[in-house]
Amino acid sequence: MTDIDQSIFSILNAGPAPNGIVVWLAIVAARYVILAIPVYMAFLWIGGGRRDRLTVIALLLALGMALAVSYLIGQAAFRPRPFMLGLGHQLIEHRESASFPSNHGLAFAVWASVMFMLRRFRVAWIAVLLGVIVAWSRIYLGVHFPFDMLGAVLIAIPIAMASLWVMARHGDSLLDALERLQRLALHPFSKPDHGP
Repeated sequence: MTDIDQSIFSILNAGPAPNGIVVWLAIVAARYVILAIPVYMAFLWIGGGRRDRLTVIALLLALGMALAVSYLIGQAAFRPRPFMLGLGHQLIEHRESASFPSNHGLAFAVWASVMFMLRRFRVAWIAVLLGVIVAWSRIYLGVHFPFDMLGAVLIAIPIAMASLWVMARHGDSLLDALERLQRLALHPFSKPDHGP
């Protein structure tokens, strides 16, 4: 499996003389496309109704669970990144942390999985498209192996299911609690009502 992973990596990774425009696009994708996730959640929370806010909580819960699982895997079964093994061409700086699973890939896979399970198919396919672009960019730039991305998808699906299981039982109470906190936080900024 490692040989297959490294073979695919060598195909997708930038060569010794990469095109400058492609490198720039890859860097933008690798660093900034992930901002689409919090922007989407903020849009739902601010402009949506109760169902939209429940979706935001489900996503936040799933993302938190995913990052926790990723951390535990990295501690229990550390896998070095390609540049730590002297493989390929590294075109962006990155700390020497665990390669598997990709947290970027995991975030997009969680987003897509939750959206598919909630039957928000248009957003789900957008998440898939953006996730594929980000996955390619991080392999191209030399900071991940392809199987880091595949593993992220396999981990994301049961995590999304677990998040929605929790939401089915406790989602309403979680939303009520968060909305109370929001009202308390915004109260100092609200205009006093002086009456007629």
